[in-house]
Amino acid sequence: YYQAFCFILLEKPEIKREINESCGGDFIEKAGASIVVCLDLNRISGLLDRLGIVHVLKADTYPVESVLGVFESGLAVMNLIMAAEVMGYGTLILDCALYECERISEILKLPHGVIPLVIVCIGEKDENPPPRPRWPLESLFHVDGYRMLSDEESERFLEIMDKAYSVEGYLKKYAGWAGSYREYLANRALLTREVRRAYESISAFLRRSGFRP
Repeated sequence: YYQAFCFILLEKPEIKREINESCGGDFIEKAGASIVVCLDLNRISGLLDRLGIVHVLKADTYPVESVLGVFESGLAVMNLIMAAEVMGYGTLILDCALYECERISEILKLPHGVIPLVIVCIGEKDENPPPRPRWPLESLFHVDGYRMLSDEESERFLEIMDKAYSVEGYLKKYAGWAGSYREYLANRALLTREVRRAYESISAFLRRSGFRP
């Protein structure tokens, strides 16, 4: 109900180059359009200030507004992608905006309360990939409560992902990973000392920026 998100279109070559360097790869400079999608608590806080009340964003924590703001941002991204697809364009979502949130906020001179979440790259399609493998519906859809996932279901999912991505060569092309999806997932989710430090830094930045779940 707050629509707590905003879009920032990247146009200046020097800004694209700086963000590319932070994210790695050259997707941003090659795309026809690159849009940084942000959680925008700054605009909402200013709006509530005009009401002359002690509002929720002045509290030490505001989990509902924070979580719903991220949710609304996700819906906005989905609509953006669907609109681009309808017009015949391809899209790519980069999660480096959040991993490099402090640097990207510095480059874009974002005010307090505006937090970069993802970058959506839009451009002419140069390929027509098959549908990405997904969890089967029975693993996601529950009735009258939550059903715990069995070991067999988890193993079957990993096998499906391994097969699909190995045939397409997706991980090698987009992540530079020559191994299996199982190995890629284990490596990506490994809690190393470096990851701990990075997450502590990101969490501290989010708190300073006004994200207080």
